[in-house]
Amino acid sequence: MSDLLFSLNAVAPLFILMSLGYIARQVNFVSDSFLSETNKFVFRFSLPLMLFQNIQSNFQGSLSDFRLIYAALGGVLAIIVLSCLLVPLFVKKQGQRGSVIQGIYRSNFIIYGVPLATSMYGKEALLPVSMLLTVIIPVYNISAVCILSYFSEKQQGGFSWRKVFLDILKNPLIIGCFSGIACGLLGVRFPLFIDKPMTDLAGIAAPLALFVMGGEFRFRKLSDNLWKVFFATFARLIIIPALAVLAFVYMGFREMELCALLTLFATPTAVVSFIMAENMGCDGELSGQIVVATTLFSSLTIFFFVYFLRLQGFL
Repeated sequence: MSDLLFSLNAVAPLFILMSLGYIARQVNFVSDSFLSETNKFVFRFSLPLMLFQNIQSNFQGSLSDFRLIYAALGGVLAIIVLSCLLVPLFVKKQGQRGSVIQGIYRSNFIIYGVPLATSMYGKEALLPVSMLLTVIIPVYNISAVCILSYFSEKQQGGFSWRKVFLDILKNPLIIGCFSGIACGLLGVRFPLFIDKPMTDLAGIAAPLALFVMGGEFRFRKLSDNLWKVFFATFARLIIIPALAVLAFVYMGFREMELCALLTLFATPTAVVSFIMAENMGCDGELSGQIVVATTLFSSLTIFFFVYFLRLQGFL
């Protein structure tokens, strides 16, 4: 029961923020132009700052558990490759392909990882989670830029790897990730009068992203994307964590390491996938619907996986 309550407590605030955004738009408290400008602010400034601070503050200076890193990296890359091969066979619209692929592979690890792991194993769990954060978050973002650029409806004159490379270099989230890694490696620490406003601005990234996503959510268009949302949700919350758990248990991962891997592969689709899809020419509306659906059902699926693994003595 405690695991179910934890999952509900993790999910409920996200839904309240999305609901507030939806209600605010319905009663004309905020306008479409406000939501659009806020979306750009979150993508270009607040989210990169949040990524920078998360990676810098959690960076331990040592990527010592290479077995854990290789397992996580191999699993993420396998999901990305399989999604890129399979999704275009079923999803015909170019922009929607990128949104579905990102919805399947990109978990909300940065929001769920630390609190879920530390709630089960205390501060000792920070080490494996921090190592995975340092490696996986840049991979998530670089992959997203490549995938969304390739499937973007803004592409003109055909696909260009040169343009993708430039998009990677210019992408605010990539800059935030690698700046965080650089500062972590160099041991850079900011004085309090700089760190405090940075922390405050980074702290509004996720709430603002959720509020904007709720404001731009349209129930009447959900029926058009229903099977795509179901497919991505089923893959994200059931197929991927089930296969990952089987593989990692077979490989001998237990307790804190298995918990860190579970938070990577069993959590819902990251909120940032909506922001990136919206800003890079893919279907932001579909991405938002996938985030909402996976977040809604994740409290039950995460509880099931935690309960099952504890019952078997693996956690």
